[in-house]
Amino acid sequence: MFHPDLRLLRSFAAVAAENSVTRAAQRLNLTQPTVSGQIKELEQEIGFPLFHRTTRSIRLSSHGARLLPIVQRILAQTEALRGEVEAMQTVGRTHFRLGAAMYSMDIPERSLLLDAFAVAMPQLSYAIDNRLQSAQIPDLMDEKLDVSVLLGLSAPCSADEIDPEHTSIVNETQYSDTLERVVLRRRWMNLLVPVGSPLAALDVIRQSDLRGQTIATLNHEHGSALTDPIEAFFTECGAELVIPAEGNSMAVDRYAERNGICSLGIGWFPAPPGLVAREVEGMRFFLDFAVVLGPGANRAARQFFAFAQQWQAAREAPESVAA
Repeated sequence: MFHPDLRLLRSFAAVAAENSVTRAAQRLNLTQPTVSGQIKELEQEIGFPLFHRTTRSIRLSSHGARLLPIVQRILAQTEALRGEVEAMQTVGRTHFRLGAAMYSMDIPERSLLLDAFAVAMPQLSYAIDNRLQSAQIPDLMDEKLDVSVLLGLSAPCSADEIDPEHTSIVNETQYSDTLERVVLRRRWMNLLVPVGSPLAALDVIRQSDLRGQTIATLNHEHGSALTDPIEAFFTECGAELVIPAEGNSMAVDRYAERNGICSLGIGWFPAPPGLVAREVEGMRFFLDFAVVLGPGANRAARQFFAFAQQWQAAREAPESVAA
């Protein structure tokens, strides 16, 4: 079986173009014996002569003339491939694709990290994808994004929970626990209660106080790892759950305020003026704001991720806490 060797093909094409082994060698920056040897090696591999040689000339054989256009196409495609790879490598060293949902703009860690990165590594640039995280998370897995800053939690994810075709919103907060991440901040959830409710007078709400209460909560588009335990907790407490038509956190809070009921507070966005946050006994749910690295992240993205790790470590150092 014939396995093309690009070295031999280049020598064949050069000799055919120059009608001279000597000139072909000069063109390829090789010695004349090297080119002659490569032509002989190629002829031995394919089993027939590529050139007719005399003491004064060299010209293509019929077999050589038949193969030359194919060889030229292979070499041209090889050059195109080399150029494309080099372009990708150049971009990958200096530029990366960053996911950051629009609603994360009010989270201080986002701007603090990106501003610090811009000062520390001005040679690197990025393009921001502001879509919902339900689009970013599958794109991370599919190598269409290099890295994202995500408000969510890491957990095992099934194929049903990550939709690469983006045909529906199936998961807004849950990303695979196989992805590398650095947590910038964690906030614990609470219960938002109407200011006039007896629950508002309590510093800590007991689970028994929730019996019979109506609580607005997130829809299932946020991921089962988040919504299932929350629903199980409140149901066990005897509360009645309602999922509004618009099931994101801020819409859920507005619905609760409008209807004078309680709401699950994720802790990341300001509560409406008619609701106050209260801790609930035994409720231990949280969302992290984290930098999450995709499996296909390029070199520039990995530099950003390493910077985020160092930046966060400095923020968590004892002297930073003391300050």
